[in-house]
Amino acid sequence: MDYLKYLVIAAAAYLLGSLSFSIIVCRFTTGKDIRSYGSGNAGLTNSFRVLGGPKTLLVLLGDTAKAAAAVYLGSCLAGMPGKLCAGIFVILGHVFPVYFGFRGGKGVLVGATMLIFLDWRIFLVAFVLFVGAVAVTRWISLGSILGAASFPVSMQVLYGDWRLTVVAALMGGAVIWLHRSNISRILHGCENRFTFHVKPQITKEEKEESAE
Repeated sequence: MDYLKYLVIAAAAYLLGSLSFSIIVCRFTTGKDIRSYGSGNAGLTNSFRVLGGPKTLLVLLGDTAKAAAAVYLGSCLAGMPGKLCAGIFVILGHVFPVYFGFRGGKGVLVGATMLIFLDWRIFLVAFVLFVGAVAVTRWISLGSILGAASFPVSMQVLYGDWRLTVVAALMGGAVIWLHRSNISRILHGCENRFTFHVKPQITKEEKEESAE
């Protein structure tokens, strides 16, 4: 039965999404909880600020792989609707990871990976908006918000199916809602600007203390 397919997709995608690699990598390499540093968010940007580039690459690979696996499973079992179902639940798992007290990231990288497998054209529009916004403002959050906002628009233009567009709007809206604190900081001009020149916030001394 079809509902069993979607149940399998939803459960598998959620459990995959709950593998928060920023938390995993930080704990494995430093013994610390990344949610206690920086913005307190278990996402890619905070990983870069807290852990530095090399460790963040591991986070990037892990979170991309889990999203790709979930969407591929959804595609195999139920085509485009299965991809969207997997996308919803892998993002839910990333944001509310069952393995880590339901405190995760904001789902931007996972969502972007989903878009690549969903339709490269939808991803391209979101990616161009993201890069353009970050290049002009150096606000990662603004790029993420614009990319999320473009999702339902691109879905409607390319597929013309209101059901798919509604799902895309709910997903894009959820990502924007998760950035509500960033929106407030942008409006007040105090949002952190991205730079490649950062020093990891977890020091060597802290690592040694956690190992003792």
